[in-house]
Amino acid sequence: MFHDHKKDIYQPYLLKISILNNDVLIKHVELLDHEVSEFKHVHDSIEIYYALEGNLTMEIEEDKVTIPEGSMAFVGPGTWHYSVYEPGIERKYFIIIFDFAESFSKESTTWEANWEIDGLNSLLARLTEKKYLLAKDAYKCDRIIQIMAKELDNKEFGWGSILKDLYAKFIILSFRNFISRPSMEEETDLKRNPSNINLAIEITKYMHKNYQNNISLQDVAKEMHMSSRHINRVFEACFGTTFSRTLSIYRLNYAKDYFYNTDYSVEKVAGLVGFSSSRSLSRLFKEVEGMTIGDYKKSLEENRDKK
Repeated sequence: MFHDHKKDIYQPYLLKISILNNDVLIKHVELLDHEVSEFKHVHDSIEIYYALEGNLTMEIEEDKVTIPEGSMAFVGPGTWHYSVYEPGIERKYFIIIFDFAESFSKESTTWEANWEIDGLNSLLARLTEKKYLLAKDAYKCDRIIQIMAKELDNKEFGWGSILKDLYAKFIILSFRNFISRPSMEEETDLKRNPSNINLAIEITKYMHKNYQNNISLQDVAKEMHMSSRHINRVFEACFGTTFSRTLSIYRLNYAKDYFYNTDYSVEKVAGLVGFSSSRSLSRLFKEVEGMTIGDYKKSLEENRDKK
């Protein structure tokens, strides 16, 4: 690679951090842009490419792939790859190369830790099999990269310790993008499968019929005789958001209808549309509508007076 060492993020030396009580060796971290020409290369480590600004075109083994802005690629050990140099096309991307000191083992006695280790080992096995994985970033990893750049630039007291924590957080959230959500390839396959489209429609019907009750993803999974993970993966692939988020917005729309047509209190409306409390409804209303319920009711009254 050709490097400009005056970039916002550049760390070519080894650094040891801890993830799930196991040592992880950070080998290289760098923020790159469209002026960089990268040679085809291979190594025995895992490398994450994150497209910060603009799409990133890569060749991985024999495949030419595009990483959309706000997405990432996991490249497995022993996989030939490089980012394609495209003159005149602006882009900015982040890379981090790392190794696990040893395989993750279930030394912890807690089921939560063992569950996390199972998920991570499953992901690493999938990466070994497929050579690379692509995923959209649902956990705002770009913000972590921005803080990294700030810490490296300012080098205030404790910056080294903070940087280690940021590297660990970035890697963990990157894992989460692949473990908790379908990859970009899997998402495409889910959308193309007619049975999954029919399943998504059935889920929305169930939601429409039961939104006012205390239902959950687990209830839907039980009704459909499927795992809650599969239900959520299909739902996200078809509608671009989670079941729980969609259910909340669904309830919010019915709440707005009550506010428009009745003078019911917030507490009563919350109960009628399935919110656990009036506070939950008020908080979501402010987040989505950009105003309080009180302000919304006032605007309705003002519009009625004008008529």
